[in-house]
Amino acid sequence: EHLVTLGAMRSAVKKYPDLYIVHFDAHTDLREDYLGVKLSHASVIRRCWDLTGDGKIFQFGIRSGERYEFEWANAGHTRLNKFDFKGLDETIKVLKGENVYFTLDLDVLDPSVFAGTGTPEPGGVSFIELMEAVTKVCSKLNIIGCDVTELSPHYDMSGASTAVGCKIIREMLLAIN
Repeated sequence: EHLVTLGAMRSAVKKYPDLYIVHFDAHTDLREDYLGVKLSHASVIRRCWDLTGDGKIFQFGIRSGERYEFEWANAGHTRLNKFDFKGLDETIKVLKGENVYFTLDLDVLDPSVFAGTGTPEPGGVSFIELMEAVTKVCSKLNIIGCDVTELSPHYDMSGASTAVGCKIIREMLLAIN
């Protein structure tokens, strides 16, 4: 459940007021509310924006959201990169030396690789693409906090999604400076 990011972000922003966020996900998560609820997996990055303000959130892999979420992001509120990790190297250059919170929603992966999520979205990145991107972010930026969300093992009885999630977390932790 991606909403866990919000509690961690609230604490992180208290210690690091100029905090940036790098967000990998299939979904924008920029809704003002979801089904009338402001605190939701579909609005978590919008709630994080409430804490950081404009230009502090860099989103990658996004391929699903409401039209108004994309319009809101493109109005300068976030830096949204659709479908893949193009622009990640430039983002790393921009954020070098800054304090960064990294949030990874595993549904950024294509469901053929990662079926164990409640909100699968076709067209995602491959395992190798994600592992390389995670390793770059974690080894080259000052990561002050991170999370990995949205693994739901009961949606993938083969156990493959759990293995993928564990491998990504392992590589992520090994790469953090």
